[in-house]
Amino acid sequence: MEPHYQAASILVKVNTLQGKKLVESGLQSGDFSLPASWPSCVPPSPDLESLQQKVAGVQRELEDFRTEALQALRSLEDAFCEMNAGLVQLEQQAARVKQRLREEEDRGVVRNKVLTFLLPREKQLRQLCQRLEARLLRQGRDGPGAPARAQPHGRP
Repeated sequence: MEPHYQAASILVKVNTLQGKKLVESGLQSGDFSLPASWPSCVPPSPDLESLQQKVAGVQRELEDFRTEALQALRSLEDAFCEMNAGLVQLEQQAARVKQRLREEEDRGVVRNKVLTFLLPREKQLRQLCQRLEARLLRQGRDGPGAPARAQPHGRP
């Protein structure tokens, strides 16, 4: 037996399976009007008009809700796109920074190699300059016309 529900002062016989289908299709389409196959549930005319107005109000609210939801989704999509673009820019910037860091590390390695080569060479040149200065000073003490002493090869 189908259940009976009392809505206000009207006794309505409801087929729950058909009602469920009606509500589901109404939620999907936004149309909550009663199908012609439900004549036994139609209340008297003044109540029907009131109910139709309420249904129309609910349909307007549903449409407003859909519109607001779509706007919110578009807004979220726009924000997501902006964030995604910002993320892409940050990734590109990070890649450039990493590349510059690798290049700087490479230059540092080259500098270290050059310094490793140049520091001993600088020491050799300083020693050579000191020997040449000492030889020059000895020649200056011995006099301008004095012959230079013979030195062994490789030593001043």
